[in-house]
Amino acid sequence: MVRVILADDHTIFRQGLISLLEGTPNLEIIADVGTGLEAWDLIQQEQPDIAVLDFRMPGLNGIEIAEKIKQEKLPCKVVLLTMHDDPSLIYEARSVDVAGYVLKDNAFENLVSVVVTIAEKQLSNSPRVAPSLTCSANNNRKLSKRERLVLTSIAEGNTNKEIAKTLDISPKTVETHRSRIMEKLDLHSIAELTRHAMRVGLID
Repeated sequence: MVRVILADDHTIFRQGLISLLEGTPNLEIIADVGTGLEAWDLIQQEQPDIAVLDFRMPGLNGIEIAEKIKQEKLPCKVVLLTMHDDPSLIYEARSVDVAGYVLKDNAFENLVSVVVTIAEKQLSNSPRVAPSLTCSANNNRKLSKRERLVLTSIAEGNTNKEIAKTLDISPKTVETHRSRIMEKLDLHSIAELTRHAMRVGLID
């Protein structure tokens, strides 16, 4: 029996996925929660085979949890749920050994097959995301983790000084990151950066 936990802060969506997965042979939903911190506690306590995690959750996001799982060398495999097929997010997920990546708008069609495939020790992704994974790993649109943090802070309206204080770097370094982000994304204003951050799900 493959033991699964599910974490998503949208209760109705989470309940729908539970109903879907509960009808799948050889899968057992051992717990479901609405925050990243709860999910991480459960993963440590229950040692599930698979954790289905929303990318954006209060406390810890799905990638941060996957990174902790990798650091602690836990056997749990992660399936990431997200609204966006941003290539840089996909590659970041890969860097922390996320095993499956499913878009929420087709999760009900694809989640079961992804979970079952991972349970059989194979790699699987939502069909709508797969084409993005054919991009070169050197894709110049890929942002580093620090650049993603800076982009999110810029889009939230923070000044260079505020970002520098939060990230414990200098305002000049923030400006350097911003210039690199704009170059990588081929964007030319704060408004464009903000729209991009909204489009890929970094901010609401």
